[in-house]
Amino acid sequence: MDNGVGSHRELKGLRWTLVIVAVLSPTFLYALDNTVMANVRPSIIDTFGQLDMITWLSVAYPMGELGANPLWGKLNHYFDSKLLYLFAVFVFEVGSAVNGSAQSMEAVIVGRAIAGAGGSGVYVGTINIITAMTTPSERAQYLNYVAMSWSLGTVLGPVVGGAFADSPASWRWAFYLNICVAAVSVPICLWLVPTKDKKDSTSTSILSRLKKIDYLGAFLFLGGVVSIIIILGSGGADYDWNSGEMIALYVVTCVLWIAFSLQQGFNVLTVDRIFPVQLAADWEMVILFCWTALAIANVVVTIYSLPLFFQFTFGDSSLMSAVYMLPFIMSIVVSAGIGGPLFSRYPIYMPWFTGASILMLVANGLLSSIDFSTSRGKICGYTVLQGFGVGPVAQLGYTVGQTKASRAITSQVTAFLTCAQMAGLALSLGITTCVFLNYATDDISAIIPDAGRDFIQATINGVRTGLLQSLSATDRVLVQQAIARDIVKGFYMNIAGAGLGLLTSLVMRRERLLM
Repeated sequence: MDNGVGSHRELKGLRWTLVIVAVLSPTFLYALDNTVMANVRPSIIDTFGQLDMITWLSVAYPMGELGANPLWGKLNHYFDSKLLYLFAVFVFEVGSAVNGSAQSMEAVIVGRAIAGAGGSGVYVGTINIITAMTTPSERAQYLNYVAMSWSLGTVLGPVVGGAFADSPASWRWAFYLNICVAAVSVPICLWLVPTKDKKDSTSTSILSRLKKIDYLGAFLFLGGVVSIIIILGSGGADYDWNSGEMIALYVVTCVLWIAFSLQQGFNVLTVDRIFPVQLAADWEMVILFCWTALAIANVVVTIYSLPLFFQFTFGDSSLMSAVYMLPFIMSIVVSAGIGGPLFSRYPIYMPWFTGASILMLVANGLLSSIDFSTSRGKICGYTVLQGFGVGPVAQLGYTVGQTKASRAITSQVTAFLTCAQMAGLALSLGITTCVFLNYATDDISAIIPDAGRDFIQATINGVRTGLLQSLSATDRVLVQQAIARDIVKGFYMNIAGAGLGLLTSLVMRRERLLM
């Protein structure tokens, strides 16, 4: 069903190109900020100290982006996506300004949370704007451009962060950069992106629409997200898994999610639930939800794990470790670029998901087998195979879901799937980091028992402790081998995700979308 501009769009030529570049630029920056902290974090620690707050420095951004996501989705249902998008960019830039000008670690953490919340709104707005401006036949292609810009931003984050951190400009310009780019893209969006009124926007006041928002549901969801991410960030690092603090977190998390489920299920104190629960009753929408989450998780785990592998195992610099990720990113970009137009010609979606899951299974199986002796060439080859699997389907859930849905619920489908994407991103990163940090700390402690756990974890987190340089050649090799073993454990999660994707794809409808 047509949920965009019909069979023709008004903007063409240079104006259309400018709009696409301008709309995608903040998404690129939002993705950049997901990983920029990898090489900026040591410099921030050097500036402010407070090593005990490194966990909060790492988790503040995903807390903001996932916690705010349902609220952005609901707001886009009631208000003009262009105006909300511009407001989200403003929030993101406020967070960036706070980060760049921060005079304390606490200010950086607050800035990261604000930027994450704004970035989430940018991403939701980007999907809604692209959907509204494109015809059904070209939508898959342009939604794939969103995936391409996100992938480029994610892999370039450590490069940009490292370049600024090591330059006279300092790490602060890794955040000020966002403001400079937005200063160019925002005026173009204001000028060229069309304004579209949403449902009942002309017959109801702004205040009436604001009153419909499920603020209790948004609060409970945010609390549940914060508690889960704190568990993943603090478990084994700040507190023992069976400590009183962690047990309290487990209880609070369960209570919050049970309360959220009951509140959403029984419409408690709301007339319009924050989460589109009704879509969970459609089994194919649930499958698309799972696929949207696992596809982004496949990308995130690889982009997080392999640069660490190259740095700790081969001694590569942060810049070179990012360079070795370029084959993976280029395979995503190329396959996504080819996949969009091809899907428009062959829009039977079930084989696309099945083929993708097979490639992802094989690639992640190979990546889970790498060790201290595996060459860089082989690793890059495995990632190319993975990229060709995930690239064409990274955004395909949006195309399928929006095309099958009625115009009235298109924004709800978008909210449903962006929530899946944010959850896949935040949880896969949190789980992978947690697994690696805990296993590596245990293994390195066994090799060098005199080193404190906090000292080891700071080293793993990128703080310049000098631990590896202080070891004998024999112990250094043992530590590198242990780290290599522990890093690749993250790919087991990707294997599980790809296996789930294969099973769910087999029960999809064998139907051709009407595009």
